[in-house]
Amino acid sequence: MNTKRTWLWALVVLQLCACASTGDRPAGVLAPGAQWQEVSRSGILFAEGVVADKNGKIYATDLTRTFLVKENNPGGTIYRYDPVTGVTTKLMEPSGMANGLHVDKNGDLLIAQGDDTGGRAVMRRNLATGEMRMLANTYRGKRLNGPNDLTSDAKGRIYFTDARYAPGKEAFELPNSVYRIDPDGSITELETGLFRPNGIEVSPDGKRLYVATTNYTRLPINPLGPKTDRFGLPAGGVAMFDLDAAGNIANGRLVFRDDELAADGMTMDTDGNLYIATHNANPKEPKSGITVLDPSGKIIERITNPPGALSTNVGFGRGDEAGVLYMSSALPWRLYRIRTVRTGHYFN
Repeated sequence: MNTKRTWLWALVVLQLCACASTGDRPAGVLAPGAQWQEVSRSGILFAEGVVADKNGKIYATDLTRTFLVKENNPGGTIYRYDPVTGVTTKLMEPSGMANGLHVDKNGDLLIAQGDDTGGRAVMRRNLATGEMRMLANTYRGKRLNGPNDLTSDAKGRIYFTDARYAPGKEAFELPNSVYRIDPDGSITELETGLFRPNGIEVSPDGKRLYVATTNYTRLPINPLGPKTDRFGLPAGGVAMFDLDAAGNIANGRLVFRDDELAADGMTMDTDGNLYIATHNANPKEPKSGITVLDPSGKIIERITNPPGALSTNVGFGRGDEAGVLYMSSALPWRLYRIRTVRTGHYFN
């Protein structure tokens, strides 16, 4: 073999090994040439709650708000999309006006049942048997406002946001807030000071809790507070809190701010990057996109949405689609996907 060629090949191998040993990661997010693909338009109104189960099937909700769907309202729906067959089916209808979804380390589907005739509860569904179990609908004897989104950590603790997003006749009994459900069933309020919390995520190392806000004043105002936002956010933002071994928060700081668009659902990849769905909830003049932050809070990608899309939530696939990012869109209901160079994070 040519000596010079051998030396060059050895140099390439050494460089590759050095990259692997230092843990280098791709600089961007999207795969070369990646384009959004519409995979389903089965729902009626407002898609939310994108998550994958351990077999790779994708779940998304349809928020059929009663002030918008006045006739033949099914009371919300949970859909299941199969990437192998391309078929979307109904998993649950009515869904208790399910909003956010999450699959925990046991493989169960956690459901945030919202307001507007919804269950106003956090539910657990066994995906193998269909068995449903209520995890929370009150705190200290008072009804939750309407759980919006939820997540969990490696120890099985569940974190969820609770705030009113639709007009309704139900009385407010609690301020807008964030809660933790421990494996023993006990519930603890986590005081974030956020005006109207929305999406929520735990970092892969379990040391950070991210909470998004949708602070538009045109949405229902909770007279029980908070009266103002801790970080002065008029629209969207994401706060990051240190998370200790017991699941308590401290040292809250702002890592993302958008004074025009709301920050809605979020997801994470295995490198600790945070994906934030933002939108203005205006289908006539849609403004929307996905912002990706690295663990330091630096923006590493702004993903442009398909024309007309209002991104409400994002979540990665699993298995063969571990690097595929799914996005729910509202007004009208749509489910999209796009290929990335990252891998989605799940506590298995």
